[in-house]
Amino acid sequence: MKNEILQQAVADSRDGITISDCRRDDNPLIFVNPAFERMTGYSFEEITNINCRYLQNDDREQPELKIVGEAIENGEYCLVVVRNYRKDGSMFWNELSISPIYDTSGSVSNFIGIQKDVTARILIQQSLREENKSLKQMRLALEQLAIKDGLTGVYNRRFFDMQLDIQWGIARRTAELITLIMIDVDHFKDFNDIYGHQAGDEALKHVAICLDQAFLRSSDFLARYGGEEFVILSAGMTLKQATAFTEALCERVRNLEIPHSASHTGYLTISVGFSIRAVGLNEHASVLLLEADKALYAAKINGRNQSFGH
Repeated sequence: MKNEILQQAVADSRDGITISDCRRDDNPLIFVNPAFERMTGYSFEEITNINCRYLQNDDREQPELKIVGEAIENGEYCLVVVRNYRKDGSMFWNELSISPIYDTSGSVSNFIGIQKDVTARILIQQSLREENKSLKQMRLALEQLAIKDGLTGVYNRRFFDMQLDIQWGIARRTAELITLIMIDVDHFKDFNDIYGHQAGDEALKHVAICLDQAFLRSSDFLARYGGEEFVILSAGMTLKQATAFTEALCERVRNLEIPHSASHTGYLTISVGFSIRAVGLNEHASVLLLEADKALYAAKINGRNQSFGH
């Protein structure tokens, strides 16, 4: 029972967790959790049984890396912040702590690493320190690193596309069901025409916050797919759970009571389509997208303000 709880905690952790084997040549990683895959863009298969220095690409002239190397050599704990690079080449600041694990003889056999993406914190610190840096340079740096939608603050389409591939690979390896939920704000063009685009932007912000606060688990995440569309990725949901969850999403948005005279309810509502799949060996994640999109279309033609899925 304790092992099951521990495994679930590691799988659901928001922080990346890695284990390396310092008894083997070059101290390769032998385990990474799903959060580490999501953080870096690399799959479990790509990054195990090799040393994790690939995360720095050619950016190896970092004093902190020497601290890490000395800690591993001496079997000691250390905490550093280093520049790492995702699979797509984008840089993020990684707060890394490593701790030794001892075998029954008292010798260090492994190191466990905890990884946190602290990019936002470092950028704020840099902007405060570098007051003379031009606003244009700062904006370009932020845009390069951004994974959030500028209007709503939730994840953006680029990050979703990367996460879909990662979650798909995890589901294939673990034989866990994967759920994709597509959400469309009903009659949103009419809303903009009636109340104006500024009111439309404010409505999207409220809807995004409402959806983001509805998550069941820390590993679930929301992204703005485009315009008035949002998507949610989740793992391990049953059909019954997904049905109840998506119906609750519709209710939560209705309860915002954002006036909308073109809606038959009098308020802004959403339509939701979802698909749950066990990942086939040769299937691509686009299958999940297509099925969820068809389910969303069914929810719309059946009257909107509802969810539909399978």
